[in-house]
Amino acid sequence: MTKYTAGIIGCGDIGFKFDYKKKVKGALTHFRAFLNSDKFILKAVSDINVDTLKIIGKDFGINTYTDYRKMLEENKLDVIIIAVNDELHYEILKDLITYKPKLVFCEKPLALDYKHVKEICKLYRKKRIHLQVNFTRRFLNEFAEINEILRSDSLGQIESLTFYYSRGLIHNASHYLDLVNWYIGETEKNLIKVSVKKGISRKDETVSFDMIFKNGTEIRFIGLSPSKLSFAEIDITGTKGRLKFNYRNEIEKYIVAENRKYKGYSEYKLTECKPVKFEYAIPNAAENIYNVLEGKDTLKSAGINSLKIFELINRIKGKKICLN
Repeated sequence: MTKYTAGIIGCGDIGFKFDYKKKVKGALTHFRAFLNSDKFILKAVSDINVDTLKIIGKDFGINTYTDYRKMLEENKLDVIIIAVNDELHYEILKDLITYKPKLVFCEKPLALDYKHVKEICKLYRKKRIHLQVNFTRRFLNEFAEINEILRSDSLGQIESLTFYYSRGLIHNASHYLDLVNWYIGETEKNLIKVSVKKGISRKDETVSFDMIFKNGTEIRFIGLSPSKLSFAEIDITGTKGRLKFNYRNEIEKYIVAENRKYKGYSEYKLTECKPVKFEYAIPNAAENIYNVLEGKDTLKSAGINSLKIFELINRIKGKKICLN
């Protein structure tokens, strides 16, 4: 079996720390996912935190660098993972072209500006370098199952989708805008920006807004004040049933049943509740990357998805604030 070499730029939370000294199945970080895979050789990592690099070098015997360019010069890497702060993605993505990797796996977003995202997608397509973006839910079976349920019509006519998020329209809401494109489609929408809060940077506001489709489906994004509170919920309601991703990271399934108290009326009845196994998202992404390199699959979260999301974000930002 062919093994591909991999390197990581950025060893912060999702790069390395979420898994350190924890015993969990799967992996919450790029480091553990690629280290544990039998399809990749994790050759080197880079980060500006010297203490983190000392831990990695001592505990895992992997080459460490404070300068990612030096890492790339000294190691021929097939796959390069970018797990640094959002504002650094664009410049690093441009730099990586020189080193001719087979594939780059970048944390979302590719950049903080539509023009930069468009430029990166064009460059990678021209150089024939695969570009994958970590929209986590694209790699989770539980969210793929939701897509299948929506397409099966078992929920009936979808009347509304509600998303709660915080910490920026680009940084965090992009996960759910990607789900909208995946689940509902990239059709023309009427967008109304209803309020604006602070994001995690001046370039990334947290915006509440509605999206209304021609068939009557309403989508509502509710932006919360920025914090590290881990809270994100999704509520999908249909004429025959309901799906909810709750604050405990579980997916609840409901059917429409007779109301137990009021005869002649109906209610949503909970039929199933199961946890989402987020610890398998990055390992599943690594598996998808391997299959792409072997010519056996297509990218589940290609860079072009990020461009489509930014086109949507631009439409949202271009709408006037509704004061009513």
